[in-house]
Amino acid sequence: MRFKKVLLVNPKTYGEWVGVRLPAGLGYLAQVLHDNEIEYDIFDMQLGYGQRKLFHKIASFGPDLIGFSLVSLGYKHSYNLVENVKASFPDIKIIVGGPHVSILKKQVLQDCEAIDYGVVYEGERTLVELCKGTEDEEFIKGLICRDNGNLIYTGDRDWILDLDCIPFPRYKRFDLHKYIKEIDVFSSRGCPQKCVFCPNSLISPYYRARSAENVVNEIEYWCVKGYRQFNFDDDNFTLDKERVYRICDEIEKRGLKDLYLRCSNGLRADKLDRQLLTRMKEVGFQYIAIGADAGNNRILKIIKKGETIEQIEQSVKDACELGFDVKLLFIIGHLGETVDDINDSLKLAKKYPIIRVHFYNLIPYPGTEVFEQVSKKDYFLIKPEQYLNEVSDLDSVPIFETPELSMETRVEMLRKARKVQKEITVKAFKRMYSHVPFVGRCMGYFFSTGIIQRTFYGNIMFRKLVEYVRYKKAVHQ
Repeated sequence: MRFKKVLLVNPKTYGEWVGVRLPAGLGYLAQVLHDNEIEYDIFDMQLGYGQRKLFHKIASFGPDLIGFSLVSLGYKHSYNLVENVKASFPDIKIIVGGPHVSILKKQVLQDCEAIDYGVVYEGERTLVELCKGTEDEEFIKGLICRDNGNLIYTGDRDWILDLDCIPFPRYKRFDLHKYIKEIDVFSSRGCPQKCVFCPNSLISPYYRARSAENVVNEIEYWCVKGYRQFNFDDDNFTLDKERVYRICDEIEKRGLKDLYLRCSNGLRADKLDRQLLTRMKEVGFQYIAIGADAGNNRILKIIKKGETIEQIEQSVKDACELGFDVKLLFIIGHLGETVDDINDSLKLAKKYPIIRVHFYNLIPYPGTEVFEQVSKKDYFLIKPEQYLNEVSDLDSVPIFETPELSMETRVEMLRKARKVQKEITVKAFKRMYSHVPFVGRCMGYFFSTGIIQRTFYGNIMFRKLVEYVRYKKAVHQ
């Protein structure tokens, strides 16, 4: 055995969903370590733990390998953490994985010399093979390692085609009570679409899906433990509509009742229809997000979305009429986008009785087509190493400008979008509490404020309360 004890660390990140959700990626890695009888433990810094507590955990657990999950937003903070760990525990090897490593590969280890290993793309088998030590490092596919000062990448590992053979997370070593009582389900991996702004096509471009039986095994496992809320977090959950029907049939067949099922990661409108939505509603799907991303066909074509505004509108209309809580996702500031185009997005957001809308500031992630285009045309206002560590997609800080949208205009339109976002939240609460209009309006204004939004997404007690109320309202209406 090359490594007998592994500590998996989830560093603090600076994106939208922080602090209250179980980190499913680490959950999968933890589960394969457990199933291969490799001792491990978990340290989730998203729960508010700082570096001092991490050092205490390392000292008490005594791992010989520490794994960090890295994303591009805030990567310098993660590098600094890794360097501090290596300085204090120089004999412990450090391995990193996650989207940041999968895109930049060797560059990550070049930029952060404290890292001993990097894992590219799917990490379950690579991590287990490295720990077991049955293969020399240079023969373990998907691994970046060091050899006498040189960096070696062993080459891409084949995609895991049979996802049913990968055990779903049981979160044995996680403090479950410190997270909201909802399980993120990844029923598939990958997305074949080529949207110019999305890094997922680089991280996992090849679509693979778990069987309906395997997916519902996971749901049933957690139902036995008292869970009823599940969020399907796939990159493209409804790509294979027939499989979604099979999942619905399997849920019904097993008699799983009072479920609150969500799809929050943005469904594609061209992979939805009224019949499918009706079936999903019957078995407990209550909340869906639809990734509109733009408000007219011209911009949808520019960003290579692969669907039309007519398809988007039809899906939103159908979902609203069927009683779904609908969230729309837009991106502000595409290349070639004008003020009129952004106004089309704002109009679409206000056209239907949706419950929520997000307008994201466009972040050009390294490796994406939009990043290459902005770099080539020298449109950057802020250098990548700065904005990736200082700006989030929720900020109204333009990262680049174009002939169509100056920096000042981008700031103005992002602020206008935030006002529309608040307006839609207020209207949604007024509809929900139409029997007490004053209460609905007050709650709408309350929940549309920035401080409450941050509290909702970052405070476990507040989030648990809101989720409990939402669940009770949904299943007993």
